[in-house]
Amino acid sequence: MTADCAIRQALARIAPHLETLPPIDRELLRPAVRAFENDVEVIAVPERVVARIRDIDARLPKNRNPQ
Repeated sequence: MTADCAIRQALARIAPHLETLPPIDRELLRPAVRAFENDVEVIAVPERVVARIRDIDARLPKNRNPQ
């Protein structure tokens, strides 16, 4: 699977919180986050990793007052 726009946006939201995640999630997501940070256009992301990205993104605190 290639990283689509929604997954890239989720990774952007997760990246600042990467070190606060549990070790298993941190190690699972680290390659995808690093690829995102290095502006890699297309990466192979297994479905289980995509599911975890979506789950973690959904659990992040939302900014209630966007500027």
